[in-house]
Amino acid sequence: MRNMVTGFNTDVEHEGRVYHVQTEDKGTDNPIIETLVYRGGEILAARRSTYADLKASGWDEAVIAGRIEEQHNQIIADVRAGRFEPRRPRVFGEGIVTNRSFDEVVLDFLRSEMGPDPLVISVIEPRSIVVGAGRLEVLVTRAHSGDGVKDAEVRIKLITTAGRPQALAQARTDATGRAAIEVTVPAVARGAAALVVQAMAGKDSAETRRAVEPAARAAARG
Repeated sequence: MRNMVTGFNTDVEHEGRVYHVQTEDKGTDNPIIETLVYRGGEILAARRSTYADLKASGWDEAVIAGRIEEQHNQIIADVRAGRFEPRRPRVFGEGIVTNRSFDEVVLDFLRSEMGPDPLVISVIEPRSIVVGAGRLEVLVTRAHSGDGVKDAEVRIKLITTAGRPQALAQARTDATGRAAIEVTVPAVARGAAALVVQAMAGKDSAETRRAVEPAARAAARG
């Protein structure tokens, strides 16, 4: 049974402010990956995702480690994009003219302060993207709740440093937020290549990118 808590801790500077990003695995008794963003000891944001779907396969260490690293790196990218910059404090009731009850106004205010629950897309398998035919297993969840998103549209395309993007495949997630997609990754004559995996549900979208491993390296590793 795997119960060790593992993760990453990274200090990220943006606009002269230092943010601390901490990602932890809560262990198989509570299969959650939690990322917290701190500044000056204050928690600014939290993102949680589940890997309960791996129980049937025996808690694959490599897959769990990949999800931990991917979530940690996504939050670091959000910090560098300025998504956690301080906002001007809002006065409760600011700009409100309404016939709604006080309770309704309070609930709407709290929802706006908490922010949306964005999409998160993760590539579960394979760990390495190589040229040729294969299957991508993708999981689409909500960032805060960790719930799988049903019927999200997933699109996969190839981008390279030497040509136009190329659409490869698309599918929709099942009731658990998963999609297994058959993909053929074409060889690239020159330059580097990566897969862009996008998810869309309503007005929400998310994407992740995976480098395509050069054929020579894949052959040596195999």
